[in-house]
Amino acid sequence: MIRICIASENKNKLRQFGEIFCSLGTDVLIYTAKELGFAGYPPEDADTFYGNSLIKARAVRKFLEEKGEGGNYYVIADDSGISVDALGGAPGVHSARYAGTHAPDSENNRKLIAELKKLGDCDRSAHYTCVITVIKPDGFSVSAAGRVDGRVIDEPRGSDGFGYDPFFYIDALGKTFAELDPETRNGMSHRGQALRKAAEIIKKDAGE
Repeated sequence: MIRICIASENKNKLRQFGEIFCSLGTDVLIYTAKELGFAGYPPEDADTFYGNSLIKARAVRKFLEEKGEGGNYYVIADDSGISVDALGGAPGVHSARYAGTHAPDSENNRKLIAELKKLGDCDRSAHYTCVITVIKPDGFSVSAAGRVDGRVIDEPRGSDGFGYDPFFYIDALGKTFAELDPETRNGMSHRGQALRKAAEIIKKDAGE
């Protein structure tokens, strides 16, 4: 049995992680870091998605090592966000706190649309990025990335998804991410891409 510790308490992310691992038929036990007793993530102050995912993964791995359990788990941490071309790639690594520390999705989205409206008629192309860092039981780390392209629209559409999903529109589908069913979204999303790569890394390493 593969034991995975996810360095996140974001319920939406945890649900998505579980759905994707289940769809891959991977026989795993998934724990959150909090369930194993971890508390107090360090500041995510790196300037790349990879850097922030590594900060979280290393913090949880260190905690497990101090408990003598570092070799029992694959630690997974992710960082993700939306980058808008017209805003020079913003919000980027600041996506989750674009409107301020601990700002809710609604405020982050409100700020994003307000910043774009200041520019008038501009290119709304954007992309989601996700980088997942996996620290294996032997202590070595690997990473996997995913990206999906779209554009930002002014009015939200759909009630599923989270973050900027109601404003992230895929022209080829004629829908926002928040209008997609979970299977479709997981199949094409930045996080889905990265997590499937990470799952394959784990399965290969574990000899599954």
